Amino acid sequence: MSHKEFGPNDVFINRVKMHPEWDFFIYNSEVYINNSQNISGSLSDTYKGVPPGYLSLYEYNLNRPAASGSNIRPFLEANGNYKIRFKKDLLNMLGHTKDGTVWNFGEGDQIDSSYSMSASITRQFLELETYHYVNAPNSFGVGSVTHNHTSSAIKNACLKYRTLNPSFSNVAVSSLTASGKSPLDTMFENDINMINVPSIFYGSAIKKGSVTLNYYITGSVISTAKDENRNGQLISTYGATSGSVIGHVLYDHGILFFPSASASTSSLDSGNGITYNGSADDARWIHFGHGSNEKDNSGASVTPDTSHVSASYSINFEGTTYKNTMTMFCHADKGEFNFSNNPTYVNLEQSASIEGFSLSNATYEDYSTDLVNIASSSFHKGEDEFRKVTYISKVGIYDEDNNLLMTVDLARPYKKEEKDNFTFKIKYDLL
Repeated sequence: MSHKEFGPNDVFINRVKMHPEWDFFIYNSEVYINNSQNISGSLSDTYKGVPPGYLSLYEYNLNRPAASGSNIRPFLEANGNYKIRFKKDLLNMLGHTKDGTVWNFGEGDQIDSSYSMSASITRQFLELETYHYVNAPNSFGVGSVTHNHTSSAIKNACLKYRTLNPSFSNVAVSSLTASGKSPLDTMFENDINMINVPSIFYGSAIKKGSVTLNYYITGSVISTAKDENRNGQLISTYGATSGSVIGHVLYDHGILFFPSASASTSSLDSGNGITYNGSADDARWIHFGHGSNEKDNSGASVTPDTSHVSASYSINFEGTTYKNTMTMFCHADKGEFNFSNNPTYVNLEQSASIEGFSLSNATYEDYSTDLVNIASSSFHKGEDEFRKVTYISKVGIYDEDNNLLMTVDLARPYKKEEKDNFTFKIKYDLL
């Protein structure tokens, strides 16, 4: 089989930028991703083996009963080298001194974990907590401070966006706030409603200008918010708070949060008797996303309020992901690839004559076999003069050791005569 090497300009790698769209709908304390139903399995509670409203990252253990021990699981098998080297390093990472002690595993013992891995959006209502402290030595009295660790982390992340989002200014100017504090400091003086989006959904960053939030009561939209200025400010475009900034989005971190400001705490719809965070209240942006995998201040899961059926929410955005793609140009030039190993390419029914080749001490004889003339003619049942004609249906890619790496099936066989030039463009997505 004849092979042809790639030229210096025949192989190159480029990066494709993509914006996958995601839609989350939260209703009755359950999350629906891209309008997909949460299907129950015949052998498990959910078909994908993850909680309802979660995305199975690798789709392991589909419809498998966890109790039977038949689930796919990761494991390590102990051996001599593992005991000496890996266990000491692992113990050191756990805070133990690297004194040479090892775990009590015998030769061939297995250390295993469990699947499935999953991801979904989560909501945390970050309430300020009071911390007491004792004054410095040689002084008297006990002080206190209100603080939330997660809110503090978000505040530090906002500093990255202060040139983009005017609400994140950290300059203390008395004309900006009544207390003389910076707008960023004032924003985090009260409770925060946070929606966290894992990076598996948005990739590198949430696309600016693509975020749309809808607040529903009994199926009707009562308010909508968008980052229409592409600067991270979530501006209400419909409803009682129209034109006001009701929240913010941190594009690179996948975080949407709603501070306790006048716009986010303003009533959107009253008199529905909906329970938010343990008490009945009007619909407000500070309650947005209630029931979407609720977490408390410490990050532990909490049971959402049951009197919440009338309210539902939707989150729509586009992510930003990159894919490296290898492009290869495979050339079939004039006079190349015009012979086939297919048995139908030669005329086996002919009475061939013997061809002989003699040397001084050896003789080789073979039959002269004609090729089948498949050249088309413009006349019905006519036969044109003989021309080498092949049909290219596949392209094989080999490495330098002549090992087949991949085959590419063409959409249709391409007829090639000796006078023809073909170039096949092949794209391959790299991990």
